[in-house]
Amino acid sequence: MKVYSFYKFIHLNDLPKLKRDILSCLSNNNIKGTVLLSSEGINANISQESSILEKAIDNIGKYVDLTNIFINKSKSKGIAFQKLKVKIKKEIIKFNGPIGDSKTNSKHLTSLKPSQWEQLLNQDIQLVDMRNSFEYSLGTFKGAIDLGLKNFTDLKQKSKELNSLDKNKKTAIFCTGGIRCEKAGLFLNELGFDQVYQLDGGIINYLNSNKTNDKWKGDCFVFDDRILIKS
Repeated sequence: MKVYSFYKFIHLNDLPKLKRDILSCLSNNNIKGTVLLSSEGINANISQESSILEKAIDNIGKYVDLTNIFINKSKSKGIAFQKLKVKIKKEIIKFNGPIGDSKTNSKHLTSLKPSQWEQLLNQDIQLVDMRNSFEYSLGTFKGAIDLGLKNFTDLKQKSKELNSLDKNKKTAIFCTGGIRCEKAGLFLNELGFDQVYQLDGGIINYLNSNKTNDKWKGDCFVFDDRILIKS
């Protein structure tokens, strides 16, 4: 069994119909997990056999343009979710409001593949964990800063801590699957950080891609029945 996780920021219309179409597509194939839909895009975490999930992605692509998406594909001993949920939300990752322009309009936010991320971590940078403190306590990259978040929405109340960092220095941010960093990176841009780098696909992609993981310490908390991904 596998867990497929992906997201895309893209303007979506007629969300009720889209919800029905995707729910039908997934339920007919006994796929479990959660799909969040909003006017700003789609965020999905689904589980089944690889062949079934691949067909599901193709089917969802008939309703949502999934061109150039990155899919985190992780192993699971069984179906990693108990139920199937397709929900309409104000945001596909809750931040209680939009941040500036879309990612495509940002000039100061760069996504790095795991191999590039490794190279960046060897440089003189400031490394910030964009997850909550509980996730941080279970595992993180060596030298990462914990902002003391209880929820991702708390980031907007951490301007004092962020403003104490060097805004002219390379700033690397990361989260579990990458989606939190999409908004966190833009928020840092608005605070004046002009060299922000995010880990493409997040920690899950890094652990899947890197055999040594010498820069990672501990485990990664995930939001499904697996609970943890061991490094």
